[in-house]
Amino acid sequence: MNLNRLYPLVFVFSLFTMSNALLAQNEIEKVVPIIEKKLLLEDLEILKSNLEKAQPGLYNYKTKTDVDVFFEQVKNGITHDMNSIDFFRLIAPLSSLIKNGHSILVPSSAWEDYVVTNASLLPLDLYFYENQLYILHNVSDQTQLKEGSRLKSINGKPAMEIFNHMVDRWFKDGNNNTRPREIVEEEYRLLFTHFLGDAEKYDLEIVSPDGENFIFKVDGIQESEFKKRLKERFDIEFVPWWREKPEPHSFKIINGTAYLKVSQFNNGIKSEDGQRFAKFIKSSFKTIKDKDIDNLVLDLRGNQGGDVRPQLELLRHLVKEPFYLYKEVFANIRALPNPEYYEFNIISKTEFKKNFVNEKVNGVYPMKERPGFGGKPQYPSENLFRGNLYVLIDGWSFSATGEVCGIIKEHLKDAVFLGEETGGNPVTNVSGIQTFLTLPNSKNRILVCLVSYTTDVSYKNEGHGVIPNHWVRNTVMQEINNEDAVLEFTLKLIHPE
Repeated sequence: MNLNRLYPLVFVFSLFTMSNALLAQNEIEKVVPIIEKKLLLEDLEILKSNLEKAQPGLYNYKTKTDVDVFFEQVKNGITHDMNSIDFFRLIAPLSSLIKNGHSILVPSSAWEDYVVTNASLLPLDLYFYENQLYILHNVSDQTQLKEGSRLKSINGKPAMEIFNHMVDRWFKDGNNNTRPREIVEEEYRLLFTHFLGDAEKYDLEIVSPDGENFIFKVDGIQESEFKKRLKERFDIEFVPWWREKPEPHSFKIINGTAYLKVSQFNNGIKSEDGQRFAKFIKSSFKTIKDKDIDNLVLDLRGNQGGDVRPQLELLRHLVKEPFYLYKEVFANIRALPNPEYYEFNIISKTEFKKNFVNEKVNGVYPMKERPGFGGKPQYPSENLFRGNLYVLIDGWSFSATGEVCGIIKEHLKDAVFLGEETGGNPVTNVSGIQTFLTLPNSKNRILVCLVSYTTDVSYKNEGHGVIPNHWVRNTVMQEINNEDAVLEFTLKLIHPE
């Protein structure tokens, strides 16, 4: 797509900049005061300069010219003083250039605090399925609004058009949309306010599960009330995705098929019976070998990543030949360009000193030899699984989980992937040492990631996660009824009736 035609669309706000209409201007200014144009331009230059110097992989998907064009057009769009949330909306399409799922851009803390404490939010918990949005949990004052209904519009604007607008502005690996869809689905009411502002009342156009069209007017509610009603009506404790504690790892045998749930590649996460990661993996695969089980379902759904050693522990029980996890790891810098604007600078300094060489090699700082990178390869375990592998994946399968799936795809050609495209890229990602850069004037923040990882695979980066052999996702009614269509499909594939 021609960038000279794409980026001017950033500044067409007829649909997506309604903050002044929805939230009184004087109330906005209490939360996010007006900032002088020259200070916003200063923030823009700090953002561009720090990304160019610090973040490797900035040009993985777009050229330097593309990035320069974007920043120049944002600069030209700053024609007057504005508040930080309007400035955030200007720079939010940066996600479509960087295309790195770890580089999260968020509004100022003052705005986020306002949204989660005082804003009048859409009182619905939504679910995405086949390019439509459905009501998963209704916590509005209109109790006759049925779960499973399709949400067509909000205040006269197509709900899916708003959804896609926000998905486009959430960071993802390459061209992958499964992870941002999951996040926007969960935080629709909050992100709606980030991009459009809040409203005392919301006019909703609904299609019921029976196909009837209805118009509802619902009152907006605060986030605390949303959580309270969700608990009272559905016995659900809402925890944001970035704070949610992974469920325990689990292993069981279902009709002769081994089922292994790995919730996170983290030594601190224990199994249901209290085992730490390495012991859990070893005992699970020993059981599989002892019982001569031919089929293994490896469930990596919801696994948002983790650490190298747990990755290697699992892979040693699956990959039949010596292997490496990475073939290239490097950083652009060994010190932050504007340390006064970053969090955790001491951590970054310590990590660089410990893990990276002191002098540049071919323009970058390579990582020293580590398990899975350089030195001796990883060798298969004595309890190596040699049977049929079925891997369950979804948009939450991110970061290290994308790498694990990439190694499985490389070495186990017969492995069957089921579910949805992984949110993590199997070939490359930029993550590792990462710290928030807070722009000094607007206070908007971006997580700057300092290490580039390239997985040791032979196939090229196509800007997508691992694509499943079988695409399966719960319908809204299956989700409401706590069914598991992906696992059911997999078990029937293994043992056809």
